[in-house]
Amino acid sequence: MRKKKKISQAFTVRSFSSRAAVEKYSAAVDDVRLWESEKIFFSTHFKRGGRLLDLGCGAGRTTFWLWRGGYKDIIGADITPPMIRSARKLARERNIPVEFVVADGRDLPFGSAVFDGCLFSFNGLMQIPGMKDRIRVMKEVRRVLKKGGTFVFVTHDREASRENLPFWRAEKARWKTRGHDPRLLEFGDLIIHADGQQGKPSFVHIPDRREILACLKTAGLKRIEDRLLPEIAVEPPHIRKYAFNCRFWAAVK
Repeated sequence: MRKKKKISQAFTVRSFSSRAAVEKYSAAVDDVRLWESEKIFFSTHFKRGGRLLDLGCGAGRTTFWLWRGGYKDIIGADITPPMIRSARKLARERNIPVEFVVADGRDLPFGSAVFDGCLFSFNGLMQIPGMKDRIRVMKEVRRVLKKGGTFVFVTHDREASRENLPFWRAEKARWKTRGHDPRLLEFGDLIIHADGQQGKPSFVHIPDRREILACLKTAGLKRIEDRLLPEIAVEPPHIRKYAFNCRFWAAVK
């Protein structure tokens, strides 16, 4: 029997390069826009007039609406070329002068200390396989931020809902007996089949709060604030159904 390959960054890129994924994220630019919780949290931690980097921007949902909200000096970056092609097309159609670049968060194509703020929205950071590489991204974010610059990102939290605790107890038992999916790298990893991706699987890591605090410390970033989504705003049902257990993070260089 052929040994299953471990999940890698290439797996994530393939997942989000499908036509269905690109169409879904492109439609979200107008259909979803910014969540209420995003509006509140972003405006709290990002000053207008500062230079922002929107990492994992996809087709530009957060990038475009931050620009329209007054954050005019913003760059969108994503590792998936089809997403960036769609973002550039949408920018041309809307006559929005935002630059979009293909970039790997583990090795950003920007100089040091050039951004006032960096955003990695809805679980984008957690779709990078392996804690080592997620910390590597955090270190790159720290490098490109100016002193005092802010990093805002969003994760799920596996301890945020009691309803999910039985699943994670069972999952931990599977890891102890090596009964977990052999493609996975560490406890908290999941392979999911998202609606609209034509059955193509995607990867996400579901951390707990302690894990993220440890990663920030290792990367040399200082936590400012972290809050669960319901503590920030009441979202409509179409947001709550997949983002209810999100935790918003803000850290400073």
